[in-house]
Amino acid sequence: MSRKMSVLVLPVLFLLALALMVPASANAQGVALKLFGGYDYLNGGDVNDGLKGAVDLYKAIIPMGGYTASGDYKSFHNAWDVGGDLIIYLTPVVGIGLGAGYIQTLGSASDVSFAKPATPTLTMSLDPKVTAIPLRASLYVSIPMGSAVHLSLHAGAAYYFAKMQFVWRLAQSSDWEQMQFKTDGNGFGFHGGLGLEINLASNLALVLEGTGRIANIGGFSGTGIFTSSGGSSITTTGKLYYYKYNYGMLGILPEIDIRDTVPSGVPYSDVREAKLDLSGFAARAGLVIRF
Repeated sequence: MSRKMSVLVLPVLFLLALALMVPASANAQGVALKLFGGYDYLNGGDVNDGLKGAVDLYKAIIPMGGYTASGDYKSFHNAWDVGGDLIIYLTPVVGIGLGAGYIQTLGSASDVSFAKPATPTLTMSLDPKVTAIPLRASLYVSIPMGSAVHLSLHAGAAYYFAKMQFVWRLAQSSDWEQMQFKTDGNGFGFHGGLGLEINLASNLALVLEGTGRIANIGGFSGTGIFTSSGGSSITTTGKLYYYKYNYGMLGILPEIDIRDTVPSGVPYSDVREAKLDLSGFAARAGLVIRF
């Protein structure tokens, strides 16, 4: 078992062990609705690497024409996260949670400018956006820490429906060219975390929690549309691939692209279907309403 996987799998086994320690005769203890929101940090994986490679390529080529480049690619990592779980308590300690959420990256637009004396400034922009909807199942363990506070632990699995899109644009005066990608992918992930539930009333509690997640999502496919001020328009549909391309004296750079066939040939290496790494952590606050 890899170290990353064990970080979340072992808590699941621990919670299952706690559940097995509960007497089989224990009666159901009611239902709770947990609603939360907060900050999320995402890795990004192949998508961040590939987009950075595209920016690095132009930063290597355009200065050959006497331009001076300023600016760089800004990886997307920050996101906001909202969701909820319906928790069915089998005992006063152990519950099963079923829920869903919504994750969306915060603004991470990249702007690079290329300046040259007596020449209009050339600008390049790239604005990626990632969204994901997890449908999850979790095992909850609630441990009393006093009359008003509970320690809440949870772990489980989720199926993620993810979207990745971006607009890349290169412009100088009234001349421009643009590439727009829209792709969808899905896959499984694991999560686990802990928090405090602070009672505000007999049936209402404030929850503060931190969670970790391992979710490397693949299977992306979609459409890429290239347009330009000259009237060109090219549409490509297919799978989203990650690869490294050998540009000779410019080096070997990672890229992502939509292709209807697998990229192949001498300049290509490390070719595979691109993965969006949603692994990361979240800090959340919310409410637990007991029924």
